[in-house]
Amino acid sequence: MKISFNWNETCRNHSFILTKEKMMFARYRIVVSLLSLFLVQGCATSQQGTQQVVSFTSTPAGAYVKTSHGFSCSLTPCKITLPRNKSFEAVISKPGFTTERVKVNSAPSGFGAVGAVGSALIGGVVATGYDVYKGGVFELTPNVIEVKMQSTSAMVLEEVRGISNMNLFGE
Repeated sequence: MKISFNWNETCRNHSFILTKEKMMFARYRIVVSLLSLFLVQGCATSQQGTQQVVSFTSTPAGAYVKTSHGFSCSLTPCKITLPRNKSFEAVISKPGFTTERVKVNSAPSGFGAVGAVGSALIGGVVATGYDVYKGGVFELTPNVIEVKMQSTSAMVLEEVRGISNMNLFGE
């Protein structure tokens, strides 16, 4: 038994030649694949959530943290999960030390903007509005807060020293 192979006949039967239809279909598949990858980025709320963790540290450690919207932690260093869509002020205090205040802003994030565009393409105005309302397009900055607190007893001693060095009676 002899096996013969005819290359021309094989190519014609299996259509190895790219036709215009096959080229268009291949381009269509590439465009659909890229578009689906872009849309998977979709909803900012599903991508980065509506809350963000903010870290607080103080020198000395062991300070109390309270935010202007009611969240708190008892001893630094600590982390608090906070809503992304609300700016706030954090008050860090410890007895015997100065009280420090830090403003944390809620600002649009680059990653959130990409998610909002995906939301607009997938769900339109309603989905984008939801992302903005819930805070999915925002980020809290700074998200790591470090404060150095001054000893109030050292400050009082410095004040007393300053007053005692004054020539109050012109002598």
